[in-house]
Amino acid sequence: MRTLILMGSPRKKGHTMQLTEYLVQRLSGEVEILPLYNRKDIEPCRDCRYCFTHPACCMEDAMQEIYQKLEKADRILLAAPVYFYNLPGSMKAVLDRLQVYWAAKIRGDKGQALKKGGMILVGGAPESPKQFEGTIQTIQYMLDDLDAVCVGAVTMGGSDKKGLEDRPDVKEKLEELAQALEH
Repeated sequence: MRTLILMGSPRKKGHTMQLTEYLVQRLSGEVEILPLYNRKDIEPCRDCRYCFTHPACCMEDAMQEIYQKLEKADRILLAAPVYFYNLPGSMKAVLDRLQVYWAAKIRGDKGQALKKGGMILVGGAPESPKQFEGTIQTIQYMLDDLDAVCVGAVTMGGSDKKGLEDRPDVKEKLEELAQALEH
């Protein structure tokens, strides 16, 4: 099993990475964490609509490597801090380039959901019921376009005050996500 984790955090030792590493320790197979934050080698989507009629993006840059990794992955996860109720801008710019998978629906050659997907989202603001709703919905649509069934979302609000070591409830959710990804 190959797991690809698209990492949107700029902090190599931050809360998002801590949750991700906790999950990774519970997964079998090959796992790659791919940093997306502030990628200068990937151009933003131009909405040229080339992908509406071709099964590829017209721009030749580092995104080609990401497309290949996504195709080879059996499991796809997105991990990100949530800033003002959304993904970091640089991660969102990379995700916009995944338009080629949405365009596959337009072309009529979308596959069946054969992969498993999930997400890890961390917010510094005090936890609230709607804190992650918009981001979860965006990622669920993205996973669907990537032919991945979302098997779970782990969220942790209030990270400005408490980390993973203080949150047994979040550890339990990460363990449940790992189980869902494994089976």
